[in-house]
Amino acid sequence: MLYHFPPGLQARVTKAYTRPYDDPINVRAGESVEIDLGKSAQTDLFGWVWCRAPDGREGWTPDAWLEGAGDRRTLVRDFNAIELTVATGDRVLPLYSESGFIWCRTDDDRQGWLPDAFLALSM
Repeated sequence: MLYHFPPGLQARVTKAYTRPYDDPINVRAGESVEIDLGKSAQTDLFGWVWCRAPDGREGWTPDAWLEGAGDRRTLVRDFNAIELTVATGDRVLPLYSESGFIWCRTDDDRQGWLPDAFLALSM
């Protein structure tokens, strides 16, 4: 479920995280993606499916942001699967969350996903 954080909320990174993919899927609302049902079934990431965009880039995509059935679906909102690389103690601004990951902005204006288990929220 998509959740938007209230203004003023901050987060501290409790464990270093390195993004696993440098150029993952990045699609616009209305675009169609192909779901890899086999790879999607091999994860413990609840609420995420492995997708391939028309440009060939792939990545984990929130199932809740897709409409349709089968292995071809359409995005209902813009989505970029880029994740952040952060160090323990870094501060980030959490913007919204989806199925165990939080879209954050760093002090130097980088944006991307981080696992929520790697963050401590504070006001």
